Amino acid sequence: MRIVCVDFNGVLDAYQGWRGPKHFDAPRPGARAFLEALSTRGYTIVIFTTRYAPDVWQWLLAHHMDDLVSDVTDRKPAAHVFVDDRAVCFRGDFESTLEEIDGFAAHWGEEPDQADAADEGTSSSTSLKQSRAYNAQLRSRSS
Repeated sequence: MRIVCVDFNGVLDAYQGWRGPKHFDAPRPGARAFLEALSTRGYTIVIFTTRYAPDVWQWLLAHHMDDLVSDVTDRKPAAHVFVDDRAVCFRGDFESTLEEIDGFAAHWGEEPDQADAADEGTSSSTSLKQSRAYNAQLRSRSS
């Protein structure tokens, strides 16, 4: 059994930044077809998310994707691959990985230079603020 872990926010949904634990965005166009393609290829699909599993199951059911998913978890399973909008792939070279991290921006978020400017207080970035609020909430959940 080969497991593919698929992140929820920013991959399956049309995530636009954190708006609170009860807010869920609509599915990203093609999300069901993507899960169907993985299933057809013989992969077991696990949703890997920081969201509460019952809430994600409810969303999957409402959008007719629950039949394609075997599990929803916040624990990192032994998977063949992870699909995530906030990932940098480590290829064995720490220096190039650091460069990727420094230049990283999620496809739905701010550009790297906007994030830097917001960090320096010279600009405002709503998605950066939302991302920070989301990360703070995640830290409080894990403590």
